[in-house]
Amino acid sequence: MAKLKSNIIFNFLGSAWLGILTLAVTPVQVHFLGVEAFGFVGLITILQVLLGSLDLGISATVTKVVSSDHSPERSASANAVNTASTVYWGIALMIAVLLWLNSEKVAGFWLSRTKLEPATVTLGIEIIAVYLGLRWPVAFYTGVISGLQRMDVLNLVKASVQTLRLVGGVVVLFFVPDLVAFLVWFAISSAVELVVYAVTTYRLLPTLRIWPRFSLASFKDIWKYSAAMNLIALTALVLSQSDRLAVTKLLSLEALGYYSIAYNASIAISLVQSAINGASFPAFSHSFSSGRHADLLSRYSKASQLMGLVVALPCFALVFFGHEILRLWINATVADEASLTMAWLAVGFFFNAVVSNAYMAAVACGQPNLPLKVNLLALVLYLPALYWLVHRYGISGAAAAYAGLNIYYLFTLLPLVQAGVMRQGFGVWLRANLLPFLLAGIVAFGSAKILALAVQPGWGTVAVLALGVLLYAAIAWLLLSQALRADFSHVFKRLTRR
Repeated sequence: MAKLKSNIIFNFLGSAWLGILTLAVTPVQVHFLGVEAFGFVGLITILQVLLGSLDLGISATVTKVVSSDHSPERSASANAVNTASTVYWGIALMIAVLLWLNSEKVAGFWLSRTKLEPATVTLGIEIIAVYLGLRWPVAFYTGVISGLQRMDVLNLVKASVQTLRLVGGVVVLFFVPDLVAFLVWFAISSAVELVVYAVTTYRLLPTLRIWPRFSLASFKDIWKYSAAMNLIALTALVLSQSDRLAVTKLLSLEALGYYSIAYNASIAISLVQSAINGASFPAFSHSFSSGRHADLLSRYSKASQLMGLVVALPCFALVFFGHEILRLWINATVADEASLTMAWLAVGFFFNAVVSNAYMAAVACGQPNLPLKVNLLALVLYLPALYWLVHRYGISGAAAAYAGLNIYYLFTLLPLVQAGVMRQGFGVWLRANLLPFLLAGIVAFGSAKILALAVQPGWGTVAVLALGVLLYAAIAWLLLSQALRADFSHVFKRLTRR
């Protein structure tokens, strides 16, 4: 349990730094590039996630295989990990070549409604092809380090390379405020990132080989789990990215720019979620493979309550104070165009986060069929609703559809995992992990919003928002379980002693 606590702390520190950095550089990027070119940069994330289907479930499988290996120096999993490495590098090369060769087609299909020059768009996609090809193996190395439960090392590496990329990007824009130059820097930084991740992973896991090695027997051992994870990834890919794809295809690149800004503003919730999930998955897998259900349930319960506690704060701050935050962060025009969208996205991120530990528990305990069934049904319901909402309400409709999708997970995936994996009632989970923090968020930030109406805009609003944060923290602390309070107190004492 101590390992899980320390890993969550390291993940929180890394995510907090990345969140602050992202929020700091976004206004600078929008200023130098403009909203439309910033929307083009957002295409990097869309393509990266779209091409995630080619992962074949390997990165998640590597994490599970390594974390479940109790042999000395993880020697039992060596063949499987080296086989996965060979497959991953082959996929990276294929991605870069295929995207480069089809850059014109991608530009013509997805980015027809733009004022950018066609040659610039095509060249930009070619540079993105190099960037994505170089970044692709990073997911494999991340999976290995996560399986080793070395979140201290992982977050140090992640924070370092992301700082280099984002801060370096700002420097490039300051001297050469040009989209192509900005993308070239991203490609260069991805090469540095790949080298750092590879060297770090080889030092942590000496059984990992530099040269390609493929074992058919090892591939047969992991392919079923990997295939199930890939099917989940494919359905999750469609469901999680359809909102941005719909905005890209049905609306203008400028609309995508506003949507990307709202998405970046909501990223704090996603980063908090990743911090907890990244530590929970290998810990759940380790407990399950050891046959310790009580330990698994304890870790799951604490991780779920911690998730509800920390993600409710940024969610309700964005819901109640979204317009004011965007106005101070970017400008009044962006606030007018994107605040409602950001509020819906925050709600979607919130429910996605509170359900995510159930997903992690299902796949860590060898039951990926549960989220797969839920995703297949979601495809039938979500895509028509998304199409209609985007046509009717634009980017706000896309964000509302995303929020609805994640509320659906709350009432489908979570009860299945509670019954089939945790052997615990759905009502128990709701009372402990969702309702207390939902109530605390509404009361604290709703009260702060009413007070904000009576003060002058600007720093007066900031002060009231800070008051809402303090009120939420006080109410949420009172609603925490005694076990989690004890954990917080223990961690605080350790930090103060150090």
